[in-house]
Amino acid sequence: MIRERRGVVQSLVTALVTKPFMLLSGISGSGKTQLARRIAAGIAMGMKEDDRFNGLSYSGDGTAQAFKVTLAKNGIIPDILGDDGNAYIDIRTPEDAWSADDLRNSNLNEILKYRIAFLPVRPDWTDPQKIWGYYNPLTGLYYPTPATLVAMHAYLEFLAYGDAAPRHFIILDELNLARVEYYLADILSLMECPTTIEGDQIKMGEFSAVHPFNRPLWTLSAPKSEIGKEDSVHEQLYIGKMDKSWALAYHYLSAANAGMMLKKMPVNLDEVISGADWHRIVPPKLSFTPNLTIIGTVNVDETTYAFSPKVLDRAFVMEFNEMNYDLVCHDWPGFADAQPALATMHKILRPENLHFGYRTVHEVLDYIAQAQSDWQHQGDFCMASKILPKLRGGEDRLGSILPVFLAFAITNDQNFETLHATASDLVADILEGRQLPGILKRLNLTQPAYPLTADKLFRMTRQLLETGLASFF
Repeated sequence: MIRERRGVVQSLVTALVTKPFMLLSGISGSGKTQLARRIAAGIAMGMKEDDRFNGLSYSGDGTAQAFKVTLAKNGIIPDILGDDGNAYIDIRTPEDAWSADDLRNSNLNEILKYRIAFLPVRPDWTDPQKIWGYYNPLTGLYYPTPATLVAMHAYLEFLAYGDAAPRHFIILDELNLARVEYYLADILSLMECPTTIEGDQIKMGEFSAVHPFNRPLWTLSAPKSEIGKEDSVHEQLYIGKMDKSWALAYHYLSAANAGMMLKKMPVNLDEVISGADWHRIVPPKLSFTPNLTIIGTVNVDETTYAFSPKVLDRAFVMEFNEMNYDLVCHDWPGFADAQPALATMHKILRPENLHFGYRTVHEVLDYIAQAQSDWQHQGDFCMASKILPKLRGGEDRLGSILPVFLAFAITNDQNFETLHATASDLVADILEGRQLPGILKRLNLTQPAYPLTADKLFRMTRQLLETGLASFF
């Protein structure tokens, strides 16, 4: 279970409905990915009817308010509809909200498989093939990604339901580890000209070519007995046997041009959701539909790429940098014991955006629990192994951080006025060449409050003063 401010969650859901591209930025471990996955699941699962989730909103439309009501009623975010935007509310998983028997007897896993795609982005992503998959000429088969299947499913359900169609999500984790405008170029253009429904007609949007053929290709899951047969589902699109609604829909993707007006056909969702054939073939082109949303999580550091105006112009951006350990972590086992030190470190690191997220707090508390100990005995190791490794940079960034952090590690003082005074004296000591034992003697201490942390911070601070740069490694 994670917690976030109600106003932030409400704004996020509204933005997802307003624009089909959302960027969640912030420090590592702030809960961006889990927030995206849980909200996506809550919206995609939709209303439960006859013990099955149908993906439709409780209000029967695709407005932001309808999705907020849906998230509240299906138990994913039960308190989302309150008025206090600063209150922290729980964002649950389906497993938190529903009993194991309810989930086991439902179709949730089946529908989420084709309504949510989760893709961790790699630094070598340079072309749209990373999103759509690829054709292997040796096997004669197409290898789609989960994003391809979700885009296909979104298209079919949009033709069935129109603007009230269930929402589909492609979540790109750490999407700026590669250049976004390279591998996401097709989708960025498609979302500006999506396929729409006007009365009883479909207005086809722009297309993205997913393979070089003018016919659908079998995927790896195709029945081997059907490959190459002229009467197979694969060939029905081209010999006039389009008795399957989804096959006709794929024919539109194969033969239509952007802007073409085509007759809207009824789509048999039993064939789509429960059928075994629609996902076995991939049409040559795909179009973006209004019920498909892209969510990307973003970390900004020296390992990532900046965004081009083309990307930012098409997205809403939300930042998750404000950590409130007291309100989010207050009921986590062991938090009360570690809270004073965590609060002090946050206050030291926050001015330079070097503070840590909830994941770090959770892992620290888990370590202490595994050690069957407490912060007093395990806090030093946790600080040295989980907090310090991320500290690196120049004097402009660390000059006001490391001396104060060193003062805290030596004295465990949580009064910031005293810490800053001690930090000034420590800088003078280091510049005079005094070593850590001499500093402890001057302070009438036999050892630092956190020995491992103090020793490392002393060496990092000395490195910073001597070279203007400091790093844990």
